[in-house]
Amino acid sequence: MQRSMWMKLLLYGGLLSTIPVIVVGVFAYIQSTNQAEQRVENEKLQLMRQVQANIETVLTTVHHSLNNTIESPTMEAAIRTPLDGEDFLVYRDLRTELSKLQSFDTKVEETIVLNKDQNWLATNQGIRRLDSHVDYERYMTFFDLPYDTTWKLIANDSFTEPIIRRNCPYSLSLIKKLPARASEKFGLVFANIPMCTIQEMIGGDEVDDELMILDEHNRIIVHSDEEAVGKTLAELGFSEPVWTTEAAGQFTVDRDQEPFAITYSSSTFTGWKYVSVTPMDELMAETKSIGWFTFYVVLAIILLSALVVWLFSRKLYLPVQKLVAAVTQKENGMPTGKRRTEFQVIEDTLQELFSSKSMLEQELSIHAKQSMTLFLMRLYQGHFSEAERQERLKLYGLDSRMAKWNSYSLLVVHYEHPQKEEDQQEMDLLTFAMLNVAEDTIPEEYRLPAVWVDQLLVLFIGLETDSQEQGKSVIYQWSERLKSFMHHYLETDVSIGISAPFTDMAQTSTAFKEAKEALTHRLKFVDNVIINYESIQAKEKSSMFQYPEHLEEELLLALRLADEKQAYDLFNHLLAEVSEGAHHLGEVRVSFMRLLNRMLQLYQESGLRHDQGVLLPEGTLYQECLKVRSQEQMKNWFVSRLIDPLLSAFKQVSESQFQHLSEKMIDYIHQHYHQAVTLEQCAADLHYNANYLSSVFKEGTAMTFSEYLAQYRLKKAKEWLAKTSEPVKTIAEKLGYNNSQNFIRSFKKMTGMTPGQYRQQKQLK
Repeated sequence: MQRSMWMKLLLYGGLLSTIPVIVVGVFAYIQSTNQAEQRVENEKLQLMRQVQANIETVLTTVHHSLNNTIESPTMEAAIRTPLDGEDFLVYRDLRTELSKLQSFDTKVEETIVLNKDQNWLATNQGIRRLDSHVDYERYMTFFDLPYDTTWKLIANDSFTEPIIRRNCPYSLSLIKKLPARASEKFGLVFANIPMCTIQEMIGGDEVDDELMILDEHNRIIVHSDEEAVGKTLAELGFSEPVWTTEAAGQFTVDRDQEPFAITYSSSTFTGWKYVSVTPMDELMAETKSIGWFTFYVVLAIILLSALVVWLFSRKLYLPVQKLVAAVTQKENGMPTGKRRTEFQVIEDTLQELFSSKSMLEQELSIHAKQSMTLFLMRLYQGHFSEAERQERLKLYGLDSRMAKWNSYSLLVVHYEHPQKEEDQQEMDLLTFAMLNVAEDTIPEEYRLPAVWVDQLLVLFIGLETDSQEQGKSVIYQWSERLKSFMHHYLETDVSIGISAPFTDMAQTSTAFKEAKEALTHRLKFVDNVIINYESIQAKEKSSMFQYPEHLEEELLLALRLADEKQAYDLFNHLLAEVSEGAHHLGEVRVSFMRLLNRMLQLYQESGLRHDQGVLLPEGTLYQECLKVRSQEQMKNWFVSRLIDPLLSAFKQVSESQFQHLSEKMIDYIHQHYHQAVTLEQCAADLHYNANYLSSVFKEGTAMTFSEYLAQYRLKKAKEWLAKTSEPVKTIAEKLGYNNSQNFIRSFKKMTGMTPGQYRQQKQLK
């Protein structure tokens, strides 16, 4: 036997521990320069972004403040006014608005507004006529700017009269054309920031790097050296830079054969570039120290790894050496025919052990299945005590599966034999196939192994549900699927008996008898049926439940009237009536489905639209109602999904709807006052509930229906008495009175005089 394992461990361990360390060391050394550069680049980018954020905060503040000013009513009034002596108040308000722009946050030192149509120029110092100003021509050139809003670097010496008070050669001006919302521009507004202020904001002498700001044409607009303003980097002696399209980055340029790193950050607000120029020597300062440090660390790790590999390889080899010695000792010096390594010796021995183990497991598996089948057959026949049953379940590993179940049922499958005789071999194949189909149909975690007992295929099913209805539904679905699979795959018709659910294993034999008893009732049906034991034992109640229709009508009326308190009270009353009066769950379901249907009918008949805040999808609501399981849930569901939306919608439309219905009722009275008009007849003709119309009319007119009818008849009577000579009896008949005396009494009660006295009074006038 070759003893080469230790040498291999030393070789492989040395390579595995040394090569990664060397690779990491070389990689660290190569990357040290990049790491240093990247760190400095990040610092520079952070600096540039900070400078950019500080400056653009100011610029953004100026931009928004100026927008607010030019869109203010004061500016709108001033830009269309000549601002002469009569407009002093307008100018004063304008000057107040302009002074607000000059703050510490905006950095604005001077604000100028001019109007070429009205011929004036206004500043914080006063107002002058534009055409007489010394810088008139210079100001006029700004109307040629291509955009209505422009940031522009302006040399102060290009104006005769200074545009800023501070002694600074340049100013950064935000120029906007006026009016802001008109296509024809005849005014300008300038917000001037001294360039010295911007230079102070980017650091100036406090920062070691050379910082600057470039405009969209890559010309310097801010620099600590005023002579550099207006120039490009190439004009300052740098090699031509290559700008990228990225928002920020870094590249290298040369100046006087010395490399420099250009770090920049571009602005999407102004299009400017914020630039930092750093010598490359600063970036490479840490490279050498990092390289030497890496070299010494790698060397120390290699030496330590070599020592660890030697110690551990020796320790690992000792158990293998002992195991090989024990194996070879059992071989009793038998020749092997070839030289083998330590692992080959161990492999041969393990193969022999695994082969023996496999044969033993196959034999045990066969015996275990037979033993388990016998146990289940005797369990269904009630031959075990509680202690014996628990011991056997634990022995066959079924106790852990059954511990999850809290409800049991038995399925008994009966093979409907055809009329022809089948030989024993075919029967054996069929019963084997049926057993396999049954076990494949019902998941293993919900059943015990299927067994044949007295030509019946028995399945013990366990569920993890506390709901008997849900458990029955699941078992019935599995039964339907099993029956279908038997017919589809085996062309065999079966009948299935299902026991009543039980929770105690001691009732297993009783459940087996119940399932068999259920199967006896298959003679009442055609072949291939599923019979539940509970279904043949069920009894129906004969009492009837009367649905509270009056409460339903009152509830619907309260919803129409948007009477929130009345609607809630009526719904609670109806809920109590249904819950207390219904004898079956089905009656409760039907009652609530009926109420749901009536509310949806109310929703449809009322013509409510989605844009009025109510959306009642019928299909979804029916499904949701069927899923509700408790009275409290049903109450909350009706309130949230139907009552509250309907109340809210009817509350929104009630005012306009009341007015509309009131007008229709008034028109009805005007057309039928000569008849025996009643509120009930009006409601019938208008297709509304009489009580509902009474409430609507009262809400819309502050009078009842009969009061308004009487008033209108009185009005017509007065008109005819005053303008015609018709007899009082004729007028009474035209007003719908069957008896003229009733008309006279009603007229006197309302006016204090008889119809004749009223006619005489009007004729005297």
